[in-house]
Amino acid sequence: MTDPKPVQRLKIFGREQPASRPAEDAPGPESGDNPYWSAEEPDEHPDPSLGCIRRGLCCKSSPGWYGPGELEQSAQALGMQPDEFVRKFLVIDGIEFEEKRVEVFAPVKLDRFGKPAWQPGTRVDALYRTLRGVCVFYDGHGCKIYQARPIECARYLCTQPAEQNMSHLEVAALWAGAAESDAP
Repeated sequence: MTDPKPVQRLKIFGREQPASRPAEDAPGPESGDNPYWSAEEPDEHPDPSLGCIRRGLCCKSSPGWYGPGELEQSAQALGMQPDEFVRKFLVIDGIEFEEKRVEVFAPVKLDRFGKPAWQPGTRVDALYRTLRGVCVFYDGHGCKIYQARPIECARYLCTQPAEQNMSHLEVAALWAGAAESDAP
């Protein structure tokens, strides 16, 4: 039998506090596992041939972008007018495509408190795209607008290689093509 390790004391704002001890089965630094990442690691897909089984892995990290004409369907699914829908649930993101800035609509990301990470209905900056955040339409069990979700979400499949999923550039190409067809 080994002697128990002495309790370490931490000084927090001038007071000493006993350090918390990890659970017996918690991974330690020697195991190579980071306990903060374990909550983010997805469980294995039970059957990749099933396709999307609505685990929400993509919904919890970065919402997909809308293609032209799609947000109207999502607004209708929620019984809203498109303008109200944009001002409540979407942000305007953008990307450089063929030497032009192309703007797109995307669901707002929620912060760790469940609040919008950016003001809905406004343009976001480049940093916003790099932030992880749960999609405003993910309710913990799946997408609230699954039948009218953005094209990038509809074409995304977590079991296929990333290069087979639709990219932001491909969505931007749709918007650029729509803008050209609308030009006089």
